[in-house]
Amino acid sequence: MIYICFGIPKTASTFLYQLTEQTFRAGGRRTKWLRPPFRPFDSVDNYFGAIDGALLARLSESLESGVDLVLKTHGPLHPEVSRLIESGSVLASASVRDPREIALSMLDHGQRTRRWRFPNFSQYRTLADTLPTIDAQIENFQRWAAAGARVFNYNQICFGAAETVKEIAAQIGVAVDPETVLAKFRKRCQIGQFNKGVAYRFREMTPADSTMFLARYATFYSSLRFETAAADRAAAASDPCASRACGEMREILTKVRRYFTALRDQRAVLRA
Repeated sequence: MIYICFGIPKTASTFLYQLTEQTFRAGGRRTKWLRPPFRPFDSVDNYFGAIDGALLARLSESLESGVDLVLKTHGPLHPEVSRLIESGSVLASASVRDPREIALSMLDHGQRTRRWRFPNFSQYRTLADTLPTIDAQIENFQRWAAAGARVFNYNQICFGAAETVKEIAAQIGVAVDPETVLAKFRKRCQIGQFNKGVAYRFREMTPADSTMFLARYATFYSSLRFETAAADRAAAASDPCASRACGEMREILTKVRRYFTALRDQRAVLRA
């Protein structure tokens, strides 16, 4: 089985990808960690900027019997992949978040990468800089969702992770104990691309900026509900302005930890 995790950047898409892989394993399924020639040697995710039918065919041919593959992408939906999802031949999810919070997280990422002189996200200095990317990614999300990808929003993933795992397990067709899956992520240092992890970050915005986003994406906001009861409780107990964004060094160390965890997990898969 191939499962594709599409996510708008900064929507807990990496965490959802990790939860999905771990749900497969907790359900007794074997998953593959891609290595060269498909992914660089130091990669910790099965990430592709674009996924098309030809790539899926090559990946399928490389899979050993009884092994599943979870992929991650931020890329647009290819027509052939859309047909595979619609037919049930490929499973998929799509993660989303309040655009205001996506923008704020993009700015955090840009600030930390500029400090280290890394190129990724360094172009995002102001809220206006984030808008073209958010516009394009919302279109991507809508296509994935329309094709049948299971939609998860940031607040579900982060503050209702047990229910998220149950939904993934039902989609895959396995029975798991959500706590077994979540035990792998009790320490935030095991969650890739973790930034602040607070609910309703839009409260950090000025009223004028918030109003601009609500107007620009009014149709999008009307089609989705981002609030959850668990996020309500988390927001009531936190001050988003008091939370500090994670630095680049923490992300580098997290990647190293994830690499060795993936190496250990893959060895266990090979022994199974």
